[in-house]
Amino acid sequence: MKVASNELVAGFSIGALLLAAMGLFGVVASAVARRQHEIAVRLALGAERRRVLRMVVGEGAALVALGCVVAVPGIYIAGRAMRGVLVGISPFDPLTLVGVALGLAIVALAACYVPARRAGLIDPARALRGE
Repeated sequence: MKVASNELVAGFSIGALLLAAMGLFGVVASAVARRQHEIAVRLALGAERRRVLRMVVGEGAALVALGCVVAVPGIYIAGRAMRGVLVGISPFDPLTLVGVALGLAIVALAACYVPARRAGLIDPARALRGE
């Protein structure tokens, strides 16, 4: 069975996107677990659950923005190396780069939403007792 190179690249791209989403989910979930007492204090002092949700998702979005800024030099280095592999598209196509960045941002925000929602559901009394 012969696999076209575009299908192979698409498969690796989807795999990389899933790995990035799982990694970001793990980092944000770990941060929420470490900061459970802080979040409980915020909730006990009257912070709205929506504000806690925005705080956690905002921190995840900051990680994604930092990753995109750090990745810009890597795009040009990898683009020169992959120029011969890509058929019909330039590695520096702005529409493709913006589409990939937006797709990554959407998947990353979805990966951050689950731990953020869990942070908003923390029971302050139970978390502060240490249970």
